Amino acid sequence: MSAPNLIPHLRSALDSLRPAERKVAEMVLSDVDFAMRASITEIAQRADVSEPSVTRFCRAVGAHGLRDFKVQLAQSVAGGMPYASTAIARDDDVQTLFDKVGEAAIDGITHARSALDPAVVETAIAALATARRVVFFGVGSGSGLVAQDAALRFLRLDIPTSAFTDAHLQRLYAGLMEPGDVAFAISHAGRSVEVNESIQIAKERGATTIALTNVGSRLAWLVDIPLLLRVPSAIDPHTPGVSRLVHLCIMDALAIGVALRLGPKTLEKMRVAKARLSHDDGVG
Repeated sequence: MSAPNLIPHLRSALDSLRPAERKVAEMVLSDVDFAMRASITEIAQRADVSEPSVTRFCRAVGAHGLRDFKVQLAQSVAGGMPYASTAIARDDDVQTLFDKVGEAAIDGITHARSALDPAVVETAIAALATARRVVFFGVGSGSGLVAQDAALRFLRLDIPTSAFTDAHLQRLYAGLMEPGDVAFAISHAGRSVEVNESIQIAKERGATTIALTNVGSRLAWLVDIPLLLRVPSAIDPHTPGVSRLVHLCIMDALAIGVALRLGPKTLEKMRVAKARLSHDDGVG
């Protein structure tokens, strides 16, 4: 039997599993990220069971094998959060509409804050602060807009920065990158062929690669520094989509972290630039 949400299913099935299978289940629940990327040998070693026991465990919980189990596990991680089911009903009034959308955004940002690994975030900030230049890759109305917004934020820090949302330009600029550069990919699902290929090209060129993406995505395995989230996609047009807001919030945090690392000189440049913009806005 295939479970619609695998993680709760594993917890409820613990008592019904054989001892070896239960050891695998407990290992998976204790380190979901490891279970999604590990081989059958690595899982067996971590759980202290045989490889056939891993296969039997997968079948016992409704999967056809390890690969199918990992797919179900990734879907459960991405879609198993409470706010993923927040939907707007046809009879909701305007106040309820804003309450639901606001609560979904707050829950998404709160969850992202707890899901991100601080050590990985610190590594990303260090790479960005010392980069010769930073290039952001993203496509679509979500990730593409976040990439463009991020480029503007880092330009204000006096870091040479660009953002590309066109597939041809992404590959072109990825091929021009060098050691000391940072290629930063933003992709909710991590399945964008254009973005993934561009990141691979940049990595082959020696650039440091960073990604802001969901746990279990292909993109997460391609980069040097993965910033991993568990943010669900909008289920339908009546479900609040929070991924873009979460990504914008994280890019804000990264930019502030870089500014603090760069020190007073950069902060003064930002102050002068902002004052100049305010002056220009008031002219005419």
